Amino acid sequence: MQDLKNCACTGKTLPKLLRPLILSRLAQGDSHGYALTEHLRHLAVFAEQPPDHTGVYRALQAMEAEGLILSDWEHLKPGPGKRRYRLTPKGAACLKKWKQTLEEYRRTIDMLLASL
Repeated sequence: MQDLKNCACTGKTLPKLLRPLILSRLAQGDSHGYALTEHLRHLAVFAEQPPDHTGVYRALQAMEAEGLILSDWEHLKPGPGKRRYRLTPKGAACLKKWKQTLEEYRRTIDMLLASL
């Protein structure tokens, strides 16, 4: 397995669920930054403060620098091109680790809630 000890997928940034949500969406297929942002804005987890485009693009740039996603320019219509993002094998491994981490947190939270 790839070295993910410094990756956010370990849960060290659990309050920032933006990364696993982006990875999860990209696991379903390639997407553009704007479409990702609009998808995220409609999720209940962000009901009080949806992510802004700047924050999403910042996360995408960081994730690309870490090798979790790749992007390329798509020029389908006249006018400016759009950057299309896709998941890498490292990104898929990170998403798998996120799932394990979140399941562990859920079990712990369930135990805590049961004891309250």
